[in-house]
Amino acid sequence: MMSEQAEFGARLREALKAAGLGEGARDLADLVSAHGGDAVTPQAAHNWIRGKTTPRRRNLRALAKALRIAPEDLYADEPLDKRLGETGQSFAVGVQDRHAIDAFLSLPAEQRKPVRELIHFLAKAAAK
Repeated sequence: MMSEQAEFGARLREALKAAGLGEGARDLADLVSAHGGDAVTPQAAHNWIRGKTTPRRRNLRALAKALRIAPEDLYADEPLDKRLGETGQSFAVGVQDRHAIDAFLSLPAEQRKPVRELIHFLAKAAAK
């Protein structure tokens, strides 16, 4: 039987993979800070990934926010992919893309227009 920390680490690795992110400790530490968590060292993030420790509540919420999942998903009893299938959520679009979409949607309408035109242009070029 795995410890709570080991289970957390396995779920975190699964969520990172589903989000299209790697398991880099420095990147994870930066991600937590960027999403409202307390500053953590890469060593602390490494310990989360490897299932040696678990984050404090504030950092857990920041981590879940960055990964676009509920904090409970990092402690649930079922595998993440099974739970996502049941809820209809999909991680076909990675977290970085979702954050880019959010940034796009926060732009004023006049600034969104050239971005849409660029995406349309790139999509047409890729289709050829």
